[in-house]
Amino acid sequence: MTAVEPTRAVADDVQIVRRVLAHIDAGTTDEGEVWREPVENYLEPTRFADELRLLRTLPSVFIPSATIPNPGDHGERVCFGTPLFAVRGNDGRARVFRNACRHRGTPLVEGTGCSRALVCRYHGWTYRLDGSLAHVPHANAFPDLNMSARGLVEVTSIEADGLIVVGALEPDAAQSSLRACAQDAMTALTDGSPWRSKLLPVDRLVGSESVVRTINWKVLVEQFLEGYHIRSTHRETFYPLQYDDLTVVETFGPNSRITFPYRNIERLRNRPESMWTTKRRVTFVYQLFPNVMLATFPDQVIVIVVDPIDVDRSRVTTYLLATPEAAEAALIAIGRQGDAGSGPSLLTRGALEDNEMSAGVQRGLRAGANAFVEFGRHESAIGHFHGALSQRLALLTRSR
Repeated sequence: MTAVEPTRAVADDVQIVRRVLAHIDAGTTDEGEVWREPVENYLEPTRFADELRLLRTLPSVFIPSATIPNPGDHGERVCFGTPLFAVRGNDGRARVFRNACRHRGTPLVEGTGCSRALVCRYHGWTYRLDGSLAHVPHANAFPDLNMSARGLVEVTSIEADGLIVVGALEPDAAQSSLRACAQDAMTALTDGSPWRSKLLPVDRLVGSESVVRTINWKVLVEQFLEGYHIRSTHRETFYPLQYDDLTVVETFGPNSRITFPYRNIERLRNRPESMWTTKRRVTFVYQLFPNVMLATFPDQVIVIVVDPIDVDRSRVTTYLLATPEAAEAALIAIGRQGDAGSGPSLLTRGALEDNEMSAGVQRGLRAGANAFVEFGRHESAIGHFHGALSQRLALLTRSR
């Protein structure tokens, strides 16, 4: 009896190369359905409130595992309006807690760091790495305090394939159909087979940055999901290395993977398929619904998290991960360059160009020129993102 090969969520390297070379020869790209997103869906506060409520009922990627590799390492993020932090315990397990002392609510973690215990800097309440309350100064001032019941409030989380994924922050806010959707989403986010081979080797955190941008969260997500803008936006950065308007788009559940091929992929034409590899030939962008992108580059991966603040503002947190060899080389280079450095990198310049365009889109949304935003057949991953969001919003609004 012949064994049945398991269904793959995304294509393998040979399949991707075949599709890319076929597009190059035909002058084509992957195509999908046209999507028109009403402008009011970006600007209406009521719609935004529904989106935020929805996002709080769904699982999402919190941080990369490489952010907290060792016991005592911790990192924080405001996730859909809720301050959270992750810490790795002495048992090696990563746990996620609501970032508030159980005494007066002061945040316990700011930024990243490493501690043997978590100490509130306001009054000194001290917690073990597993979240249990260990010490209360002048405990006689709290005669009714049950220390075993006043540990940190843990959030459901699962660590898998290089990512720490949190469960719903408001699990009781959704009806049964949306809860089933959330369970499916958690399964999809913790099965890292589509990105495992790309993410696990880059287990060193080289740097991270968090910045507030005056751009709607969906506009920021959109900028990662199409190659239609490569020539016009990135004429002197990515376009000399990549093709304009040539992508391979794959979807798995609400998630997607977009392949951006480099021009050097044509060197594979004269090699046997057994030697075909996408390594150093493409950039993969994984859009992990709703708000996280993994972008692969040679020896490194950039993880971008977009947190909605309001209709006009989002916080973008970026984690740069690298292989041990690449991370060491990067740190050595930084040490040699000092504060002056050698100017912004190609990736930094490209990101600045994307953000400039997205800021322009945000201003244009309020110009009153358009009733909807048009996404063509070559921007189908954006339509998939909006379709998944709209479908889940419909389930949420039925529960009112």
